[in-house]
Amino acid sequence: PGMGLQEYEILSFAESGSSAPRSVHLHFRFSQEVAGSTEVLQATLHLFWAAPGPGAQPVTVRLLQPDPAGPNTTVASETRLEVQRSGWTTLDVGAAVRSLFGQEIPRLTVELEVPEDWGSPLPSDHGDSHWPFVVARARARTPPRVHRRGVDCGGDPRMCCRQEFFVDFKEIGWEDWIIQPEGYHMNFCAGLCPPHMAGVPGLAASFHTAVLNRVKAASAAAAADS
Repeated sequence: PGMGLQEYEILSFAESGSSAPRSVHLHFRFSQEVAGSTEVLQATLHLFWAAPGPGAQPVTVRLLQPDPAGPNTTVASETRLEVQRSGWTTLDVGAAVRSLFGQEIPRLTVELEVPEDWGSPLPSDHGDSHWPFVVARARARTPPRVHRRGVDCGGDPRMCCRQEFFVDFKEIGWEDWIIQPEGYHMNFCAGLCPPHMAGVPGLAASFHTAVLNRVKAASAAAAADS
């Protein structure tokens, strides 16, 4: 399944959220239309650390998701890092983004918990090329295949099916007032069918009944002549 489908990338750049002396919140939003029709194959969070100062700095990265039961968020995962120098760090967030795409609000929140004396662990300019982002590799969801069962009657008479039957207007004596067409396919239901399929109410059913009666009369006359 999915063979031959074109894959593409979805980018979401961070929006600044609430911050405290030891924590920073980042929000990554995704379109509801995209989330509802997309299968996420892989997703990666890219973070660029500002200069951490001397020595390794402990950082805790938490992935938060909206709680379907209320306004709060729940922790999807937590990762502890040791940042020793300025540069990029990547984290696999595929499971969190896949779970997120099944929710009403497709927004991923990342909480960074850092030492208080570090200051800001991220670039101060949002327009900087080092601003955090999430890139997801995805493809369109494939609709489930519908396996249709044939409706024409076959070898099993117990199944409700459509019995094909062609009526020749000449055979029932209607060729004088119906010039074209010469006949029509008067199909009908056969087998064990529910009551609502026994006929169609209205003018079509009346015409169908009239033709059927003519066919029966013509068949009876032909049998008597033979």
